Amino acid sequence: MAVVALTTAACSGGSPGAEPTATATVTATASPAPTPSPTASDDPLPTATGTPEPTEGLEPFSAPGTELTAEPAGGRLTVVDVRTGEHDGFDRVVYELAGEGLPGWRVGYVEQAVDDPSGEPVAVDGDAILQVWITGTAYPHDTGHEEFAQDLRPDEGDVEHVTRPLTFEAQTQSFVGVDDGARPFRVLLLQDPVRVVVDVQDEG
Repeated sequence: MAVVALTTAACSGGSPGAEPTATATVTATASPAPTPSPTASDDPLPTATGTPEPTEGLEPFSAPGTELTAEPAGGRLTVVDVRTGEHDGFDRVVYELAGEGLPGWRVGYVEQAVDDPSGEPVAVDGDAILQVWITGTAYPHDTGHEEFAQDLRPDEGDVEHVTRPLTFEAQTQSFVGVDDGARPFRVLLLQDPVRVVVDVQDEG
């Protein structure tokens, strides 16, 4: 497993727990300072392939109002799995991808979930909506991988709803419904397999 090191413009934090094999530059477009990262669980969430995802030594959380972004690196990928996990201090949403290169992302809170490109509102359970754009993606017929095609509604934790990923013109859109208002969040890029990980800090 490899963890990609992140460089953040509006906030700074520690290095991920594993030795990086690639670098994604992350830009935060709002000024609020991030809150410190809580102590994480020693029980990492296993992936579909059995590789654990790190829960310690990660970047700090960024405040609501911040948008975290990173550019793709030769990405031509499809989201093949989405899963959630509850940890000590945060809830996690994992978007696993298959294909070539590395993805980028744009992640931030929005007032309303709106489908792109139709412009139609999307019903999302929860009190706050985190919009997740994964860039450097491609249609299943271009990558040879089937796109994950269902919503998730976890039974526990502060993530109430994750909408199915939908791809259009090299971007994949999903929404995360969060309980009890907007929470600090962070984004990680992991490899082997390639994953975009969104963590939402628990209340209090």
